[in-house]
Amino acid sequence: MNAAVEIVCDIFIALAGLCIGSFLNVLIYRLPLGMSLISPPSHCPQCNAKIKWYDNIPLVSYLVLRGKCRHCGQKIPFRYFFVELSNLILWVAVLAVFDLSVYSVAYALITSVLIAIVFIDAEHQIIPDSLNIAIAAIGIVITVYSAFFPQITGVLGSATVLWWEYLAGGFGAALLFAAVYLLYRLIRKKEGMGLGDVKMIGALGLALGYKAALLLIGLSAIFACIYILIMKIAGKLQADKPFAFGPFIAGAAYACMLAGNYVIGLYLSLF
Repeated sequence: MNAAVEIVCDIFIALAGLCIGSFLNVLIYRLPLGMSLISPPSHCPQCNAKIKWYDNIPLVSYLVLRGKCRHCGQKIPFRYFFVELSNLILWVAVLAVFDLSVYSVAYALITSVLIAIVFIDAEHQIIPDSLNIAIAAIGIVITVYSAFFPQITGVLGSATVLWWEYLAGGFGAALLFAAVYLLYRLIRKKEGMGLGDVKMIGALGLALGYKAALLLIGLSAIFACIYILIMKIAGKLQADKPFAFGPFIAGAAYACMLAGNYVIGLYLSLF
């Protein structure tokens, strides 16, 4: 691809990432409440004033309005700005690491779904099935595409992941987490994790392949342990209070998308 054309494509995709980041805020707020994502149009939840297009420009409008509703002065949660900025930065990182291809676009879309899961699970401790289905659907596209173009290329090198490895990742990761879920429930007589976590791991395994899925499972457990340790040191850990595991899976999944195959390649080269 011509360098100038690739730069234009990268800019377009980055701007698309910013717009999708804005849509994520709608998704994060409305999806757990069972509200339509289309109707009513964007409005202030305090005064119900419809938000004009010039007050709905990602990042810019928040700064111009100083984080307040133009009509009633109600404070707009900083989360809206943070989600838009995060989606932009994480999309740019994906584009910087991978060559522009079906893989990079798919990883960028999965990143957006992961951001939505992080905020929804952290606040409501649920992972909507629709979000897991979205990841699985992207995983199916990756699996089919890999049957013809199995090589993933980028600044960290190239990796070849065959179509059957994605299927093995999906089924294997889901079965492993389902076994852990059932075993914990059988022994402790209560849930140690939600079924949403099991479905999420399965969907991500389908999108990453079985090798990266194994790394994903290990990393998510490490991230969760680090969180528990920090909370315990800070004296804020409540043993009987459940915490959302989805954000740790999401963080591990993003790390695996960016560098998982590279790390796995380095590890296998030792043998």
